[in-house]
Amino acid sequence: MSERAEITSRSTHWPEDTSDESGGPRAIKTNQDLLPETPWINIFYDDFWGTLLTHSGSHKSYRPLCTLSFRLNYALDELNPWGYHLVNVALHCATTALFSSLSSLLLGSGCWSLLAGLLFAAHPIHTEAVAGIVGRADVGAALFFLLALHCYLHHCTLRTNRLHGQSWTWFLGTLGCASCSMLWKEQGVTVLAVAAVYDLFVHHKLKLHQVPSLFHKVQ
Repeated sequence: MSERAEITSRSTHWPEDTSDESGGPRAIKTNQDLLPETPWINIFYDDFWGTLLTHSGSHKSYRPLCTLSFRLNYALDELNPWGYHLVNVALHCATTALFSSLSSLLLGSGCWSLLAGLLFAAHPIHTEAVAGIVGRADVGAALFFLLALHCYLHHCTLRTNRLHGQSWTWFLGTLGCASCSMLWKEQGVTVLAVAAVYDLFVHHKLKLHQVPSLFHKVQ
């Protein structure tokens, strides 16, 4: 039996945790990019479902880092769902730790940052992203989203202290993490907008009524 046929036959033992719209069956069960004989570089030319991006039938969802993580799962234990769920939970734990750390920077180290971390960890809205295997794209994007924000917060602090050499290192880290977030899921690119809002309204304490005058000065 060929390995592609083996994927199809073993996929019948997987829970149907996602819809076709999100790419559940095609993103993992019948995705040829997970197979060891498929060149790993193909991941960066194909969409989330393993279809060539230039193909007319491509969904155009470009999430190569998520697909690469699925391929690593397949290399370790093929289509055993346990390993895929374990990675999802581990990523969620890491994301929760980062969110708690970010909360302590913004809210202080008191009870409010602890409450924010607990709420993030247990909030029902995260159920599908963690329990659904293809929801890993959301969790991975969130992880690097928060890493990018952490880097940018350090950049702002060092820039204020006129440590420009070190601040630029953290700024490059921000761009790198933002790129990784986007390669996990497209929406990760929005972290750049969030960083800009933080810089203006939190770090520089700009008021909303001052925004028009800011644009006037730029002109």
